[in-house]
Amino acid sequence: MATISLIQGTDSLSASRVTLNDNFTAINDELGLVTGLLDPTTTNLSGVSNINATSIDVDGGNAASFATAGNTLSVDTDVNGLLKINNGATYDAETVAVMPTANAFESTSYIMTGANAVLDIAEEGQEITIIANVALVSVDALLIAGISQLDLPQHATATLRYHGAAWYLIAASPFAIVAQ
Repeated sequence: MATISLIQGTDSLSASRVTLNDNFTAINDELGLVTGLLDPTTTNLSGVSNINATSIDVDGGNAASFATAGNTLSVDTDVNGLLKINNGATYDAETVAVMPTANAFESTSYIMTGANAVLDIAEEGQEITIIANVALVSVDALLIAGISQLDLPQHATATLRYHGAAWYLIAASPFAIVAQ
């Protein structure tokens, strides 16, 4: 914080010239330190080792929002290090009559109310779980590697992961009917 010397009411202008110049120099030095962190042209903040805030919004909260009540990432996010989840995870589920079209899988679980689940291509590494909510869901096995039949009686589940140009069956409940 800049140290500013006070000019007394009894000081003359000429006697205060040094004090005024010292004050402006102190303010300018502090402003130089601030603009070293916050570029006024680009509005980029850099070189900060710690930020203490109750909330931070990225792109007005459209990209991300960080707050003590919870964090929200609203854009695709790559994690290049270990992702450690300590207190469990929840997965988004959609109740659908038909499966999503190519590259439109936005949930991790699909609760099927229709009798047929036709799989389409997905993002590399994407994983989904199909949950049968009707008497029998026949999953089209055309894109499932090494599988010719996958039927899910009510309450049965199957978890699949997409790689290359095929889905791979990762797990199926004991009620599932799987044939090669």
